Amino acid sequence: MSNPLLGFGYDSYENSFRLYNTREIGIYYDKAHNTYLENIFELGFPAALALFLSIFLIAQKCLTGVWDRQRNWIYPAIGFSSSVLVAAHAIVDFSLQIPAVAVTYAAILGAGFAQSFSSRK
Repeated sequence: MSNPLLGFGYDSYENSFRLYNTREIGIYYDKAHNTYLENIFELGFPAALALFLSIFLIAQKCLTGVWDRQRNWIYPAIGFSSSVLVAAHAIVDFSLQIPAVAVTYAAILGAGFAQSFSSRK
């Protein structure tokens, strides 16, 4: 990668990957089919790590919220488990770039995060 710190810019994978596509490959790639690699390619290492860390910390709070809550612990559990599902699927596909999937995941994670705080503290 030519620019590991700054990347090529968000949503520029399709145009930027042409620099590395040779005639031997012979296939046109518009998506990386790995959300992590594509984000690192587009955003650079520092920004991509900040993005990954922010989602990881929210999912981690959902996991701790499962044990902190006495009632309604199912909501943080669903938020955490949906994060695990989306994170595993992002290794082999780009489903988070589909707006309906991203909005649904954000709503589930947001509800799980909001319910991960105990009201007794």
